[in-house]
Amino acid sequence: MQVLKYLLMILGAGLFGSASALVAYDIFLAEQIRRLLRRNTADESGADLKARPPRYRLRNQFTLRVNFLGGKAGQGLR
Repeated sequence: MQVLKYLLMILGAGLFGSASALVAYDIFLAEQIRRLLRRNTADESGADLKARPPRYRLRNQFTLRVNFLGGKAGQGLR
């Protein structure tokens, strides 16, 4: 019984260790991708590329327009 107890404790510690290693590797990959995407801000001629507006601004404009046009849609369901 004691052997089983310690075996399960060691396996549990190993699982937590591998999970934390996966999280650390995921964070590392996210930083690498962010660094690579940030580096490519100029085209082949060396001119800076025009930055696009963030997607949330476009989405907010669309949402406001849809809410304005169909603001009463679904109100009777409450």
